[in-house]
Amino acid sequence: MATGEKALMASQRMRVAYILTLVGGYLDAYTYFIRGGVFANAQTGNIVKLGIALANGARDKYLFYLVPICAFALGLVCALSIKEVLERRQIRLVRRSILIIEMAVLAIVGTIPLGEGWDMLANSLVSFVAALQYETFTTFRGEAIVTTMSTGNLKKIVDALFAGVVHHDRDKLRRAGIFVSIIATFTCGAFVGTRFCDAMERAAVIPAIVLLGMAATIITVLRRSNAKA
Repeated sequence: MATGEKALMASQRMRVAYILTLVGGYLDAYTYFIRGGVFANAQTGNIVKLGIALANGARDKYLFYLVPICAFALGLVCALSIKEVLERRQIRLVRRSILIIEMAVLAIVGTIPLGEGWDMLANSLVSFVAALQYETFTTFRGEAIVTTMSTGNLKKIVDALFAGVVHHDRDKLRRAGIFVSIIATFTCGAFVGTRFCDAMERAAVIPAIVLLGMAATIITVLRRSNAKA
């Protein structure tokens, strides 16, 4: 494969990373503003809120935070199972299959009415989707990038900046720039998600579905390019 084609494919892979990161921030804004103040992507917040509810004796809140946590764990198991089955059969459709499942689940979320009981179901489904994405999309162009939360990416910025400045390593500084752009994209997703939530309420998941469809299309094009190489 020509050098120019390889560079283009690497760029396309990073485009997928940015799209999925945008979706990550978007969905966190959606569940927080529309579905009762829950961060469905990263479960740390839900675990903390569960602990607070237990400490305050707020029994009516236990399940509201516990169920999404369990749904996230179930999503991890499902992603691993799908990967195991498809790879055992030598079917190279893992990432696209996961994206299709994400889109289908989010389509269901968009039909779920607002209200505490319904919101718990919606949040659980979004947590399930986040887990699928977290477990499946881990590396882009040789970089371990998390598209559903930002703590790990923030650490990598600091590590790379420190090494770049102290050791005058330009590659490390370039790496720091990549992760800065990833966190900026996640923030942009939260911003855009908030705006769409104001306008579309529960149906605000639709733009996230469109973005996932774009990511699936890019992956399909990359696969076909690899097959022709």
